[in-house]
Amino acid sequence: MNTPSQTKRTLLARIISLEGAMAAFGLYSLVTGFTQGQELQVFWGVMILVGLSVLMVVRRRNWQKHWEEMESAWNERPRPTSPDHPDTSQREK
Repeated sequence: MNTPSQTKRTLLARIISLEGAMAAFGLYSLVTGFTQGQELQVFWGVMILVGLSVLMVVRRRNWQKHWEEMESAWNERPRPTSPDHPDTSQREK
């Protein structure tokens, strides 16, 4: 998932990324909410930082390995067999 250019980014490039801007805005909202006593800003600051944390966890997950594990688990499940008796839900006339 990570290309070599993504792993060799400088610290400045990582700070000025979209995630860095989101973290800065979340921290700004959180700090100004606490200093000015505005609960709504604190709420949005917490929500932004939690969302950013979830985004980072999702991006770090090896999704190719996950889907291979899911496919192998699906293939190992026993399949239901069809009944040998005919369908009795239809009435004969």
